Amino acid sequence: MKTRAVVVRAVNQLSIETVELDAPQADEVRVRVRAAGVCHSDLHTLRGELRAQPPLVLGHEGAGIVEAIGDNVTRVKPGERVLVNWLPADNTCPACLSGHPNLCERFPKTIFQGWLPDGGSRLKTSDGVTLKHYLGAATMSEYSVIDQASAIPFPDDVPFDVAAITGCAVATGVGAVIHTARAPAGSSAAVIGCGGVGLSMLLGCRLAGCHPIIAVDVLDRKLEFARRLGATATINARQNDVVSALRALTRGGPEYVFDSVGAATTIASALQAAAPAGTVVVAGMHAAIKDVAIPAGALIFQNKRLLGSFYGSARPQVDLPQLIELYRAGKLPVDELVTQHYALDAVAQAFADMEAGVNARGVITFE
Repeated sequence: MKTRAVVVRAVNQLSIETVELDAPQADEVRVRVRAAGVCHSDLHTLRGELRAQPPLVLGHEGAGIVEAIGDNVTRVKPGERVLVNWLPADNTCPACLSGHPNLCERFPKTIFQGWLPDGGSRLKTSDGVTLKHYLGAATMSEYSVIDQASAIPFPDDVPFDVAAITGCAVATGVGAVIHTARAPAGSSAAVIGCGGVGLSMLLGCRLAGCHPIIAVDVLDRKLEFARRLGATATINARQNDVVSALRALTRGGPEYVFDSVGAATTIASALQAAAPAGTVVVAGMHAAIKDVAIPAGALIFQNKRLLGSFYGSARPQVDLPQLIELYRAGKLPVDELVTQHYALDAVAQAFADMEAGVNARGVITFE
């Protein structure tokens, strides 16, 4: 069948094309996509800065309706509403069996390269070029074929845009607080970077009962989003010394510092600012392919912890439904993260707005 999709044929070449989508094979489902989140990871991939290289179809946050299923599919049925879990673990490797399905050993050769779990693709251009499925999802398309383990059912009363961003930004940010750091109620916290993941970290801090919760960014508009979502104080990093400001606001430094940026400067600032015996959690990937110098003195002499958090240390099959239920219970206001919707043809504007800090989270929606 044909589907309109956001295609990257080469680095920095973005286009909307009508492409061919094959029928789902064994263990796969075809989803009519209704919403797709606009994430920095997609932009990094467009620029050739992450592992998956073009040609490919972008998008990994998504939600829609199952339209067709292949052989052996037992998890979902046609007509069900599903959100996309872009980490379909095999649940057989040592990482999965030790409780870390987000680190499944099959991902480096499949999902991270842009292939489906069987190592193949169901996408090709009208002139016959095979297209990868970014992160095994390719949700910036009217239709997508995904592994059945990528399809997580959710109730009819949950909007598609909420479900879409829960599958990545929210799971990553909330998980960094709840699962990686396990921050206790009453602990002081700071979040560096107030994009979709950083604001989700802030929601995670609220859910955990942290106080105070301090948001750090270089854009006042993003800091305003943070205040609306519950930050008790904000710091503009262009106008203030972040380390000094965090220490002043928390009697010596936050007990937990969450870095959604992951750049060399933010990692160093987080370690310096954290309280003695405090914890720093890095989830951002700006420096993921670089060697980063860290202030070892702050780490060692003050007994601080530096933790990495990939996808919020999530167990997607368990955690994604739980996050949806927290939203339904009014404890996780994911809908407040979505500040603008775009048509598929406006994806370039959506990326530009994301870089400019116009939105908390932008979402592409389909008729």
